Amino acid sequence: MARGVGREKVRELLRLAVWEVDLAVETGLLRRLPNRTFDPVSVNAAQADLEHFRQLLAAEHRCNATQAAARLGISAERFKQLATGLAPVAVEEIRKYGRALVVRYYRAADVDALADHARADAELRAAARAYSRSEAARKAARTRKLNLARAQTARTEIEAAKPALDRDRVDVLIWAAALMTAASVWPGPLRRLRLIVDPRIPPLVATLRQARLTPAELEAMLTALLARATELIALLISPHEAERKLGVPIDQVPDDLQHFGDHLFASSLDELLAAPPSWLLQARADQELREAALAEARRAAEAAFRRHRDEQAAVDAAARVASRLSDTSVAELFDLPVEVIRLLRPKSGRWSAENVERLLRDTPLWLQSQTAARAEADRRRRHADNRATRLAQRRLGWRRQWAELFDVPLEQVPQGVGRPTSRAIDAVRRESPAWARRAASD
Repeated sequence: MARGVGREKVRELLRLAVWEVDLAVETGLLRRLPNRTFDPVSVNAAQADLEHFRQLLAAEHRCNATQAAARLGISAERFKQLATGLAPVAVEEIRKYGRALVVRYYRAADVDALADHARADAELRAAARAYSRSEAARKAARTRKLNLARAQTARTEIEAAKPALDRDRVDVLIWAAALMTAASVWPGPLRRLRLIVDPRIPPLVATLRQARLTPAELEAMLTALLARATELIALLISPHEAERKLGVPIDQVPDDLQHFGDHLFASSLDELLAAPPSWLLQARADQELREAALAEARRAAEAAFRRHRDEQAAVDAAARVASRLSDTSVAELFDLPVEVIRLLRPKSGRWSAENVERLLRDTPLWLQSQTAARAEADRRRRHADNRATRLAQRRLGWRRQWAELFDVPLEQVPQGVGRPTSRAIDAVRRESPAWARRAASD
């Protein structure tokens, strides 16, 4: 068996890195013997023509997508599009950024073979970009020309539609509001116009903006209308005031009557009130009918509610009466004297049907005989007496504390005085009732 060459010796002879030695073995440029040494024949052949060997080895270098893209001078995304038909020589899965990524490696020679394709693709893309820029420039020129034509048309329309200050009252206000909106300028006297909505304002604003008027031009037009618009704003009547005077909702006023949004002019309103037209008289009559119908409906609803409430109260009262049993009835049910049953009433003071039914279903010992019932009655009486005695003693102690606190006789402290807590004491000192004050003679 021929003696092989060690790896370090191969690296020294061929001037290779460790990974280059492994790559040469993997691609068959060097042959490794079973004992992990290298075949001297393959090593000598590589050393004999070292330049050719290094060229062959360089062609076998592994490149990922990023390295291959840098080798071709293109982006990694573009390389992935060009390498759709290129088979990778190795695929490795790694974890990076918390994700599992698949990395594909390609032969350097296969990557270099795409150089012409990549160059042609770059030239085509550059030509496409140049053509696109040219088309965009031509389109922009057409758009500018069209916008200029539209602006000129809009300016002509604006000049023709400018309102006459002495005649067009509504148009003056519409133009003032539109000019303020287009210029984003709101003079103090005209700020009220911002709160009034009129459907004729937005189209005029669009025309003003299409005309491409400068801020100075817009402000000059607004200044020309400012004095007249200020006078006209003072003549506007609010919808609430107009409805109160006309007696009908503002939306029933005809559109041919001069108005700005839902505001009327005082002169127009005075003319209507001085000589009400037929439509106003009819609208008032209809409004009165509607109000009368609504009032009648409210009265009917209130009456129905009262009837339902009274009926429900009667039903509830009847239910309460029906659910109560008299002492006599309970005494008959348990075969006990009435005077004993009267002493055994529940804390509520009445015998409910549910309570009696529960006692019949599970009769306690103190209801099973007259002797037990009297004993229970005596026990309850003693318990009530003891409770009353304890309460009287407790109240007497409270009264003594109050008497000591305010230095007054015990009999001067009321029987119903409460416990002398800190808050109660502060309240008595603050309000100073008559019982807490010592007599002047003392």
